[in-house]
Amino acid sequence: MKDETILVVDDEPANLQKLQRTFINRYKVLTAHSGSDALELIHQNKNIAVIIADQRMPSMSGVDFLRRTLDILPQAIRIILTGFIDVDVLMEAINNCKVYRYMVKPWDPPDLLMTVESGLEAHRLTRENERFRKELVRRERLARELEIARDIQRYILPSHCPELGSYEMSVEYHPAREVGGDLYDFAYDSRLLQIVIGDVSGKSIPAALYGAVFSGQLQTLFPRMPSPGEALEILNNNLIARYQSGNYIAASFCRVDLDSGSCNLANGGIPYPLIIRGNDISSIEIPGTPLGLMENIRFDEIKFRLEPGDTLILASDGITDARNGNQEFYDLDRFRESILRNSAEGISTDLVKIYADLCQFIGNGELNDDVTLIGLRRRK
Repeated sequence: MKDETILVVDDEPANLQKLQRTFINRYKVLTAHSGSDALELIHQNKNIAVIIADQRMPSMSGVDFLRRTLDILPQAIRIILTGFIDVDVLMEAINNCKVYRYMVKPWDPPDLLMTVESGLEAHRLTRENERFRKELVRRERLARELEIARDIQRYILPSHCPELGSYEMSVEYHPAREVGGDLYDFAYDSRLLQIVIGDVSGKSIPAALYGAVFSGQLQTLFPRMPSPGEALEILNNNLIARYQSGNYIAASFCRVDLDSGSCNLANGGIPYPLIIRGNDISSIEIPGTPLGLMENIRFDEIKFRLEPGDTLILASDGITDARNGNQEFYDLDRFRESILRNSAEGISTDLVKIYADLCQFIGNGELNDDVTLIGLRRRK
């Protein structure tokens, strides 16, 4: 038995029995002796796909009855039966009641069955088109929301890197989806540079919105110039106290004295930063807990110095966690090899080439996580 339900309405019991026999063992059939009884059945059964009604019934004609079903079951297939051909009634039924067919009594059951089958095909197509239309509207709305989120994120993230005299700085940022969960920010004056890189758990709009909250707090924190460890502690406590969303942020905060090259760095779950000095590359190994997970965490700091010619690389884990078609990770060794191979030109060009190496490794695959690279090179 098929899923659709057929409602037949006729004031003559013999006609109702004949209609029932036409569809027996094929469809679920509901019967009513009058238009008012049929309307009650319709209110109780919103899955009715076909309505077959006699035209000449006491109290309520078939046309009047079908007209009253339009708002309740707008997509139902309507068939009207009559023993008399009335052109005016026929035109009213077709034009005002969305009648699919007008059949004259006595009807031939195979013809009626064929008519119903044909109508149901149209009914299924109408429902499928309506689902498609709603899905298209939903996707258009989502696309618009993503566009707004992208615009917000573009506004939040710095549009360019600062001019720093004897230092050069560059960023490569590539979200895995329309909007990303990675973030970066910096503040600077003639003496100090503050750099933050972050990676929000999750993807797309929820991660981007949580990152926007974090970025807003950073902007209020930068002018106060707390130490990197103090800064991460403040940010962590703020997130815990006010934003219990289930998200967390891995972040690293670095402060650079531009005169001496002295750096202080605190880490909250970001992969260890890297320093390139000549042909050597080393990790700044300082662990830490991501922000937004636990209260009252202390963040250790590590001190190091950028000598002339040194390069500092901060990166989110999207680069080392990237995989190719064989599900092989790009991993830290490949990343380090790429950095050493691409460290002879300006920092901006170097980062572009490092990201190009990653894309070559991925091949036809897609990024499964956001990628952010920040490079800071001391020229002299």
